[in-house]
Amino acid sequence: MIQTIQTVRNPAVRDARKVRDADYQILWLKRWIWLYFWLLIFEGALRKWIIPSLSGPLLIIRDPVAVMIYFQAYKCGRFTLKTMWPFAFMTLAILPLTVAQVIMGVNTPAIALYGLRSYLLHLPLTVVMAETLNGEDIRRIGRWILMLSVPMTALLVAQFYAPSVSWLNAGAGEGSGQIGSALGHVRPAGTFSYGIGAQAYVGLVIVFVLYASTRRGMYPKWLTWISAFASIAVIPALGSRSFLFTTVIVAGFCLIAGTSSTDRLFGFVKVFVLFVLFAALASQLSFFEEASVVMSTRWQQASRTEGDIENILSTRVFNNFRDAFESAGAAPLLGNGVGMGSNFAAVIKTGSKSFLMAEGEWERVVLEFGPLFGLAFMILRVGIAYYIFLQATRALKRKDMLAWLLLPTVLPAIIVNAMEQPTYLWFMVFGAGLCLAAVQVSKTSRAHAVYA
Repeated sequence: MIQTIQTVRNPAVRDARKVRDADYQILWLKRWIWLYFWLLIFEGALRKWIIPSLSGPLLIIRDPVAVMIYFQAYKCGRFTLKTMWPFAFMTLAILPLTVAQVIMGVNTPAIALYGLRSYLLHLPLTVVMAETLNGEDIRRIGRWILMLSVPMTALLVAQFYAPSVSWLNAGAGEGSGQIGSALGHVRPAGTFSYGIGAQAYVGLVIVFVLYASTRRGMYPKWLTWISAFASIAVIPALGSRSFLFTTVIVAGFCLIAGTSSTDRLFGFVKVFVLFVLFAALASQLSFFEEASVVMSTRWQQASRTEGDIENILSTRVFNNFRDAFESAGAAPLLGNGVGMGSNFAAVIKTGSKSFLMAEGEWERVVLEFGPLFGLAFMILRVGIAYYIFLQATRALKRKDMLAWLLLPTVLPAIIVNAMEQPTYLWFMVFGAGLCLAAVQVSKTSRAHAVYA
């Protein structure tokens, strides 16, 4: 009895217990983040195939998980005003605006709540991931992304060959289907609700393949190369010009990174040569040849309506900004309602998915928020993207490349992608979180031992 009391009073014992309790709380925080990751990969499968009747509620299945992550992060000291002040500032600006819109009758509570959860609920997860994940966590996430690439590719191929009415090509919700491509094929979506999820996922596979090529022993070579072959083989089936542009930009970022280190440049040259060999091997597959014909046909059809590459960049990027500033002069001062430009609002208002407002993100936000709040919110997003760019650049100078390689997928998502589209939002948040987490790891570890 006396020994027990002395043990409890012993400062060393108490400190050891505090450390164990803290580690236990961090463990649970990481488990919630992992649950968020798995839902990111398989939420579409739940909505399409397993319980399509609950497709609507499952659309926000990650919302309570995000709340639990923040609750656990607060217990662990990872959710404080010091780290979350930008999001607190955003909330203090957007919440009163949304309430005012509801009171004035320009918005409904349901649509307003959906808009708030899109713009405010998930973004803080990027900081929580940065404050929580270590090098081993990032390595494990990358390993799972690569391990799932082969079965994901097999599923994408099966969906490419399956007719549009097949259960394999079901969309999210009863009676929904996938977006058509050309020559009777659809854009395969894998386990995701729609094709944009598959494109974002394959982008992450390519990033981790390239990163692993500069980290000896990071993953088994067979896993890295089979993932590389799978990602190359499936590119034509995705049928997305935007995805191909992103892949080219990632390659450009690799070359930029390689100029600062001879060893790194040699590693990239080696992997590029292997990519060319894999592409040549994949071109011998009947699937690759047929998918390439479909992609070429689809691109020709799109070029007739959208024009060449220069016109596409003008339409999808520059016009996005121009239309926003033009709409600022016509939009009501307090906007037309936060969330009113989402598919959720369209279904409530019209009974079908559509664009009640503009298709471009910048113009839609200006119309929802009003010119003052809308432009301020988008400029803040540009500021967040610029901060991530600076941090990734500094990590590259510390000879860690993961954050740098993630930039081509993260920055466009933050600046121009629709946050009210769930798949865009979740990949944007998770990608930015991985990017910032890699930056934090590079600050605390030597480059040669970060992911040992």
